[in-house]
Amino acid sequence: MARFLDIAHAPRCVLFADGVGNAVSASTAAFVGVSLLALVAPFETTRPVLRLPGQSLSNLEAAVVLAFGAWAAALVSSRRRPDWRSPLASAFLAFVAAMGVAALAAPADRVNALHMTGRLLAAFGIYLLAAGGVTTPTRLRTVLGLSLASAFVVAVLAIGEYVQIQPVLSALRAFRPGVTAVGGQLRAGGSLQYPTIASMYLEVAFAFGLGLLLFAVDASRPWRVATLFVALVVVAEAITLTFTRAGLLTIAASLAIGIGVRWRERGPERGVVLAGSLGLVIAVCFISSRSAQSLYLRMTSEGQESWYHASVAAPSEVSLATGGRSYVPVTVSNTGRATWDSRADPPFYFSYHWIDGSGERVVTYDGARTEFPVAMPAGSTAALVALVRAPRRPGTFRLEWDIVQEGRLWFSTEPGAPASAATMAFVSGEGQGGPLTTTDRPRPTVRPGRFVLWRAAARMFVAHPLLGVGPDNFRLLYGPYANLTGVDPRTHSNNMYLEVLTGGGLVGACSFCWLLWRAGGNFFSGATRVSETGLTPIGVGIAAAGIAIALHGLVDSFLSFAPTYVLFSLTLGLAAAIARGVETGADAHRV
Repeated sequence: MARFLDIAHAPRCVLFADGVGNAVSASTAAFVGVSLLALVAPFETTRPVLRLPGQSLSNLEAAVVLAFGAWAAALVSSRRRPDWRSPLASAFLAFVAAMGVAALAAPADRVNALHMTGRLLAAFGIYLLAAGGVTTPTRLRTVLGLSLASAFVVAVLAIGEYVQIQPVLSALRAFRPGVTAVGGQLRAGGSLQYPTIASMYLEVAFAFGLGLLLFAVDASRPWRVATLFVALVVVAEAITLTFTRAGLLTIAASLAIGIGVRWRERGPERGVVLAGSLGLVIAVCFISSRSAQSLYLRMTSEGQESWYHASVAAPSEVSLATGGRSYVPVTVSNTGRATWDSRADPPFYFSYHWIDGSGERVVTYDGARTEFPVAMPAGSTAALVALVRAPRRPGTFRLEWDIVQEGRLWFSTEPGAPASAATMAFVSGEGQGGPLTTTDRPRPTVRPGRFVLWRAAARMFVAHPLLGVGPDNFRLLYGPYANLTGVDPRTHSNNMYLEVLTGGGLVGACSFCWLLWRAGGNFFSGATRVSETGLTPIGVGIAAAGIAIALHGLVDSFLSFAPTYVLFSLTLGLAAAIARGVETGADAHRV
């Protein structure tokens, strides 16, 4: 029976009546390539392994090239070609072609758009690699296990990053320049470039692992069940530490799918109880991962724009001696949402900036710190005596009051911050040292929220409806559509579907919809039709992974990042392989 299952899941591209041995070698080469990508996908380093004119090659991209090369060599030696009839091949290829046309017609940044088309073409190749190499249940479970193992390592690194283990922080510099924070709260990302990318990767791996866990339950392997349970808890904990809300929703969706399918088929049995227990443990880990206020702020607001607002009542004028220390009475009100606490980590302090008499140039930006006597929640007011150190040269200055979250941000540079309260300061006395050196005012932080980006995407589509602005060009062109200057070119539309619509227009969007429709059919087939072969838990895990991608894609965009497009392509390939095995099982068995 086991041998029958191994053969029954082999796509037609690896079973030929006139050359089974050669064909199997091509299948094996594809499987080895898929296994390699499953292991290395989340570990793309920032330093390229090869630099070419106008292009560089990362270690992950080199692994993709190596996998393709080995598979191509095996196909040539066996005089075979990839099976273009695999379930998603035509839709996937149509999508790549549509985005290629959009790239060639891009009104600007055509080279960048063509680079993105190249990534999509590589994704299509990875899909074919998985569909042609994962030909048996054992291979399928192996790829899922390798993906979960690599995600487990990412999760351990993310946890080490969150608790600030120095060797871990040093090791992570190979993958990204620094840490990410929201509202002063560190967002762990492990070896992935951004916390949202890490979350998306771990969400898919979590779904894979859930399928393996339920399979191990059915196989009555208690040690494997315990190992997978612990691994899933660690992966879920890392997702909570990314502080990504969509990640929590997709974990819940995966568990709901697993529990729902099992309950419908078998009632309240061991798998249902185990998946429910897993969800309970994850919920406890989430609740204990941050302070109640941090969780509340993150879960109830789109961004941190409304978190850091203050109202300051201070004297209109003060007179100070050059270089002297003085104390100025002020009244401060917390008009934002975050609690200010000078004993927290990182702490909040009351401070100031020295600005020259014109109000344009900064004399001293980092003012002395004054602690808040007690924690100040939203809506509270406190009277302070602020420590002020005067400039070392006489003159008329502006003393602009501000609040700092140490090492993270100043309130005055946050998006939507109200105008700083200011006191005119008359500094007199003998000057100390040479002339004062002034600097430009820091630019306010530009951090557009999702709704701003989505409106910009809608305007961009209206301006370029047929072929869009070219794949991956939204991030380079959205500034004028969002009425913003000084925008960050790394910011995407925060929606996978809008990213395709703006990049490829109606042509790209229609081809993408076709791909999604075909993929949905394969995921459904994998979750429901493989019950005859005993692979239902694995099919459910792959279906949950597809749903995680589709759901998280509503609020983030991942197609331009190598680790995630590799994992997405593998997921599609696994779904196609498992569905194709059901469809062709009888024919393959006869061969």
